[in-house]
Amino acid sequence: MQKRKTLLVGSGPANLALLTCLKEWGSSVLDTLEVLERRDSAEWHPGIAFEDSRLQVSLFKDLAFLRNPASPFTFFSFLHDRELLYHFIHTNELYPSRKLFSDYLVWVSGFFANKIRFGKEAVEVRFRERPSGIPTLVVTVRDVSSGDVSETEADDVVVSLGHEPYLPEELAVDPGRVVHSNFFLSHANEGLINASARVAVVGSGQSAGEIVRFLLQHREVSEVIVVGRRHLFEQTDDNPFVNDFYTYPHSLKFAKLPPEDRNRFLTDTRNTNFSTVTKDVLKSIYDLRFEDQVCGRDRLRLFPYTEITAAERVEDSFRLHLRGIGSRQDLTTLEIDLLVCATGFSNRRHLSFLQPLQPVIEDAALVIDESFEVDLGQTALRRSGPRPRVFLMNHSFGLRGPTEHTLGGLAERAAVVAKALQDWQVLQPAHGRPETLPAAWPTRNSRVETK
Repeated sequence: MQKRKTLLVGSGPANLALLTCLKEWGSSVLDTLEVLERRDSAEWHPGIAFEDSRLQVSLFKDLAFLRNPASPFTFFSFLHDRELLYHFIHTNELYPSRKLFSDYLVWVSGFFANKIRFGKEAVEVRFRERPSGIPTLVVTVRDVSSGDVSETEADDVVVSLGHEPYLPEELAVDPGRVVHSNFFLSHANEGLINASARVAVVGSGQSAGEIVRFLLQHREVSEVIVVGRRHLFEQTDDNPFVNDFYTYPHSLKFAKLPPEDRNRFLTDTRNTNFSTVTKDVLKSIYDLRFEDQVCGRDRLRLFPYTEITAAERVEDSFRLHLRGIGSRQDLTTLEIDLLVCATGFSNRRHLSFLQPLQPVIEDAALVIDESFEVDLGQTALRRSGPRPRVFLMNHSFGLRGPTEHTLGGLAERAAVVAKALQDWQVLQPAHGRPETLPAAWPTRNSRVETK
């Protein structure tokens, strides 16, 4: 009996949730599983882990709770292990800090230390045929520290690469004075936030809002400039009916909608997640500005409906050229010390990684089925016998809805992918009968080994 090798690309929340599910089930998939991660740890966005930044989703939407409340991998289990559970309960918070949630992810990754290879970047994947005639997948792996390149074979590959910080090319002219919001704290810690600092922030979303709040909290910052192509700032719509959209059951309903209805829904609900700022952050910014005004200063300058036409280095500073959008065509030039680009993320890294397989693409997105398996479009591989498979998580926004880009739904989605991996675990079934999952998935009474 030959086991199928499973390779997970990325150790972010999605694949960590998958690992916890497989561990809960005592799945034999773990016997031949390996995780590739180009970072050196499972920390979650450390560049914007401000002390007062909180998750925008409930703590119940962790890696396991909604799949199995009795799981040893829930956020509550983490707090209990760290002897923080009582204290956290007494904070009356449903939205933990990003820093604490990042610590939780690192804690979970520790259970799988022998499975995760940090500092290893998966570059691309392609087909290869074994001498037996059974095709397999070959992943090109680059060692981040040495640059050495190697190859790893796998029968199943689960891709969850995360999104790449997007920095507009016309702004990326000085790495010392231009930084993406995802790496902001590293620049702040280098002393660029000082008594004479003039800092400009481009963007109007949650990251922009949290960075503006951080800058205003530092009384020594002389000027905080915010530039946005839209109104500044718009509040996030997070009423309970909206939060229902960010659940796995809703993603199933969304997937059944006609394409035009899916697109309409995504357009209508943009203010629930994109280019908006939560009420608590907006309140803090307003209060900090008022405190400045009481003291006879106003460090916050807002430039709504404005675009940056050029950015250039000027001796020891940095210059921005601004132009109004629409009927306002006035031009402005600003001298600053640091430009922070809260310009979002690009969601294309998975496309280049999978391109050698020539997967089926519709409306600029990869086609996946109900088990999150990618349609590879290879007639030769569409057969009843064993074949290599690729699964995709976090990259099917247009097909599976807004839950795909958030923490909501991770726990349940992990169970779907875990079941698909388990169903095909045996490459050459003994006695001609494939192994499958039990008729019912493990319940709260199932025995779970966590070490």
